Amino acid sequence: MINENLWAVKFSHIPYIKEIDYKPDDTIPQFEEPARITSEGLLILNKDHPGFSLYKDMFAKLMKKSDKQLKKAIDSSKKIKNKNKHEVLLSTLLQVEEERRNKIKKKVVKKLWQQ
Repeated sequence: MINENLWAVKFSHIPYIKEIDYKPDDTIPQFEEPARITSEGLLILNKDHPGFSLYKDMFAKLMKKSDKQLKKAIDSSKKIKNKNKHEVLLSTLLQVEEERRNKIKKKVVKKLWQQ
């Protein structure tokens, strides 16, 4: 566990961890899948993936940004027309973080409606 919203697990071990609801994608070998967002907004990084260390460091930093900072970074990234490989990676990670936060927001709204 890196923080409450960012976990690191070898995806090959997930079938043995009952706390994680994970259904593998048959089209992607487990060692090639870098991460997965649960329906509750938990981001699980794959320790089996070769890019694990990079993703861990980058997501830990992105998760510290406020919603406003994240939106500004996403908007700035969208303005770059011919992205290099690093800019493409950052843009993708920003979008993943935005998706993760949206899942958390949906979960909170759903809880409020159930009360």
